[in-house]
Amino acid sequence: MRPTCLARNYLSKGCIPYAQGWALQSQRPNTILFFEHFPVYTLGRGANEQHLTFFDKLSVDERERLSRTSRGPGSARLDRQCREATPVFSPQGIPIYRVERGGEVTFHGPGQLVVYPIFDLQRAPFRKDLHWFVRQLEESILTALTNYEIEGRRDEINSGVWVGHDKIAAIGVSSSRWITYHGFAINVAPNLSYFDTSQILPCGLDGRGVTSIAKVWAERGVKKAPPSVQDVAVCIQKSMEMVFEIEIRDYE
Repeated sequence: MRPTCLARNYLSKGCIPYAQGWALQSQRPNTILFFEHFPVYTLGRGANEQHLTFFDKLSVDERERLSRTSRGPGSARLDRQCREATPVFSPQGIPIYRVERGGEVTFHGPGQLVVYPIFDLQRAPFRKDLHWFVRQLEESILTALTNYEIEGRRDEINSGVWVGHDKIAAIGVSSSRWITYHGFAINVAPNLSYFDTSQILPCGLDGRGVTSIAKVWAERGVKKAPPSVQDVAVCIQKSMEMVFEIEIRDYE
């Protein structure tokens, strides 16, 4: 029998604040969380703050609170040691947090599916290998995208899934004692201006763009409306069952 994982889908609640979704990762393994967030920028644990294009416009105090060394009350860092954080805000009023995932700066917001697989990699059919885990997440996304006639691809150097030179899904994970946290985000139909280089250097990659299912369809002249975030969540859940060789049951 395949091991069972529990899906907790919060999409029916609409967008939720990032910090609330982050806190919900305290679920026990093996659980998969599905979210749509209000606009937020997040920096990985070792991310370069200069990839926030407006970083030099922030106050000295704000820059310090976002730094890689800032921790504890008053900092903008969310981690297991300090579950309270005070975000810094972009010039457009978007909260910014530093979190414990890998990767550089990214955006989450309406029209984007965020998935947090909380897996115990010590238990079969999983492996104690974060590189394997990331490759499996990529494969799950690639498989799901075929439902929308989109052929994604991997990048030899950077994690995530790409369509041409543009990233359609970002991956940033973390683990503690082989329990995984954070996960991936698929751009379904978000406002891509939040990824504009006048705001951030997405994932720290210069000269690369960001796309979405909606944008790919529009460029191809597809007349129908893009799928909903919930539709994509259903496809991802099915593809993760196949790729990870697990059974995913909806929480009731």
